[in-house]
Amino acid sequence: MKDPLIQFKHASLGYGRYPVLSGVNLSIEPGAFVGILGPNGAGKSTWLKALLGLIPCQKGHVACREDLRFGYVPQKERLDPIYPLSAQDVAGMGTYRRFRFWPWKGRKDRRELVGHCLNACGASLLSHRPYSDLSGGQKQRVLLARALVTQPEVLALDEPLAGIDITTQKSLLRLLKQFKDEGKLTILMVSHRVQAERGLFSHIIWCDEGQAVMGPAEDMLAKAQIGDIFKSEL
Repeated sequence: MKDPLIQFKHASLGYGRYPVLSGVNLSIEPGAFVGILGPNGAGKSTWLKALLGLIPCQKGHVACREDLRFGYVPQKERLDPIYPLSAQDVAGMGTYRRFRFWPWKGRKDRRELVGHCLNACGASLLSHRPYSDLSGGQKQRVLLARALVTQPEVLALDEPLAGIDITTQKSLLRLLKQFKDEGKLTILMVSHRVQAERGLFSHIIWCDEGQAVMGPAEDMLAKAQIGDIFKSEL
């Protein structure tokens, strides 16, 4: 058994004094592709934000391996259109974290890394286009490239398929499957869907009624286990 990258220990997570999730105990191992599923408002994004340190634990704690590198694709990215940012500029925002401890790295190194990540996400032809002019699916590819620029060990995605067309969804899912098959990343993906992504996940974190329960995907996605929560999609 591999040593876990991430552990939630008796964690209560939420906002203000009131928890959204309580008593969370789970571990994530390297190379897992974890789907964080559940009905709307069940705490999926809350769990992810607590992992990333965007909100504090109310009780208990989250333990991550020292110096663990995260790449994050938020649910929505709001960039003021008044700023004339290109897709390359947005993807390049990830170089701040990647290079801040290596000041001798020059512009060429940054440019090459950004170009490589845009290409990996099928967004190289978008490099010089204004980010504000891109479609929802194109923006998601650029944001995924920005996350990859940090050269993460853990890629955290919050509803990456929301608001984009079916064709683009399938394309992004193929890309994530490629990352999974290469085995270089641990992937954590929040979703309100089941059917489209179910073949991707190695494990599921099921959030509902103030609890977060984790198990192998084949067990957690069994109809008897999920019950009525996802009956419209199963």
